[in-house]
Amino acid sequence: MFLILATLALGYGIYVLLASSSQAEDLGLIPALILFTWATMAHSFINLFAHVPARVQNEMKFALRIRTRLSRFPYYCFLVLFVIATGFLLLTSWQLSSAWRMMY
Repeated sequence: MFLILATLALGYGIYVLLASSSQAEDLGLIPALILFTWATMAHSFINLFAHVPARVQNEMKFALRIRTRLSRFPYYCFLVLFVIATGFLLLTSWQLSSAWRMMY
C-alpha cells in the first residue's frame, strides 16, 4: 500500500513539474514530495523489520545465543538510523509545509 502511495505521489510530482509553467500552477509539488518521502520511509521500515530474528532465550546454547545476538545487531543499528532519519524527515516536513503555507 505504501509503495502504491509513493508511486502515485511521485507520478503527481513529476506531472506537476512537467505541466506547470509558473509557480501558481505547482501548488501540489511540496505535498507530493512530502507524501512520497513518508510513504517510501514507511515502506522501507516495514520491509526491513518484517523478518527480525527471535529474541535470545536463556534456554538456548551459548553458541546459538551469540549467533542470535550477532544476527540481531544490524537491526539495532538500522533502528538507530531510522530514528535519526525520522527525526530529520519530521523537521524537513515541518519546514516544507511551513514554506508551502506561506507561498499559497
